[in-house]
Amino acid sequence: MATKEEISKEILRTNYWWSTGALDPKDRQEFRRSIFPELASHLSEKEILGIIGARRTGKTTLMYQLIEHLLGKVSDPKSVMLFTFDNPLLTEDPEILPKIIETYRELAQVKGTRFIFFDEIQYVPDWSRWLKVHHDRKELMKFIVSGSSGRLIYHNTTESLTGRITFKASNPFTFAEYCRFNDGRLKDFLEVLGKAGPKEVFRPEVRAGIERYGTDILGLFHQYMLKGGIPQAFERDLRAAHAWLKRDYLDMIFFRDLVRLFEVRDVRLLEEVFYFAAGAHGQRISYSNIANTLGARVETVKQYLGYLESVDVLRILEQYSGSLKKSLRAEKKVYVTDSGILNAVQGNGEEVLGNPERLGTIVEGIVAMHLLNWTDGFFPRTLFYWRHVHELDFVWKRGRSLLPIEVKYGTKVQPRDLAGLFQFMDRYGVSTGMVVNRDILRKDSVDGKELLYIPAWLHLLLGKS
Repeated sequence: MATKEEISKEILRTNYWWSTGALDPKDRQEFRRSIFPELASHLSEKEILGIIGARRTGKTTLMYQLIEHLLGKVSDPKSVMLFTFDNPLLTEDPEILPKIIETYRELAQVKGTRFIFFDEIQYVPDWSRWLKVHHDRKELMKFIVSGSSGRLIYHNTTESLTGRITFKASNPFTFAEYCRFNDGRLKDFLEVLGKAGPKEVFRPEVRAGIERYGTDILGLFHQYMLKGGIPQAFERDLRAAHAWLKRDYLDMIFFRDLVRLFEVRDVRLLEEVFYFAAGAHGQRISYSNIANTLGARVETVKQYLGYLESVDVLRILEQYSGSLKKSLRAEKKVYVTDSGILNAVQGNGEEVLGNPERLGTIVEGIVAMHLLNWTDGFFPRTLFYWRHVHELDFVWKRGRSLLPIEVKYGTKVQPRDLAGLFQFMDRYGVSTGMVVNRDILRKDSVDGKELLYIPAWLHLLLGKS
């Protein structure tokens, strides 16, 4: 059990700004992610703010940036308190949260709203119940929590904190963020693209920007394909980045997050399930096939894939169908969520840029994550694949409308490559389809159907509209 003295010592050590009034340079990060303004605006709302997503995607950095933002506004720096749950001994105490809050009250006698940041909250048993108690007392406390098991946290709080918490996702860097992070000259053009939809890329100002910056952005896209969007990979050369992702990053997920959160007994089987899925990236899989290959039970395979989804290293798409039962029973498509992790696991170096087939699979996964990041919520069921004789890469469901998308990056687009796209459009009466490709930007009309050919790098920079 944690003592009040231990908690007090940890609070005073972590919250050094109580005496300095400012963040230490080591905790400051000038680059602001796209989600930051939305998070900052939420600080004035009464609901709990949950920042959740994959490990090492900058959740702690976002919290420090929010703390810095608040320090410029509050009259007393002790109004802002951060506590990080990276010590297993602390999280073994079932009453650690009320102890921390009570100790904070005693240490900092402040007036007005207290802003309480809890980092890595997923390790605290029953945390949502304790926060519900304090939230419902209508105390002058604003809670901001972060967690590396986004879908698990979302699922575990949907009942106890319904109407009391707002979740925001911290995913790996989007390609737009990667470009903005690496080349400040692109800022204005990226803003133009961020406000544009697929049908607006043919405007003169967009074409002028492509003419001016296209070569530079394509070079960044090659880097992004190889390294992915996890910031700690950016500062390393490619070989070192892949070694870190495979050795340190995945080990943290397997042996710290999954074992600790789910008490996984057979970690070797869990790793085998992940590596099987990574080897099948972009392909159709069945639970029974994985189980037979690995000599495991089907239910165990389903459970372990669910665990891997919960920590955001895999995403599984269902087949689009008018019947929910048919969708659930059909084969799934699996994607590793970050191209850097995929390349590290598959052993892909710079030579993959010259391998059309493997490169096409990598880009397909990046496009899938881009479309999923556009979607609000954590169980959206808005992105699918489709298959009936021919296969279609993606069906993006936007309200009542459907947008079929075929990704053909590795090779020149041939008419036979679009058989699944046309078949889907005919079957469901869809008038517009998209072909994400290497370098073609044009609109075609075929038998009354509109086809939008958009280069992959450009598609990844477009806004939600």
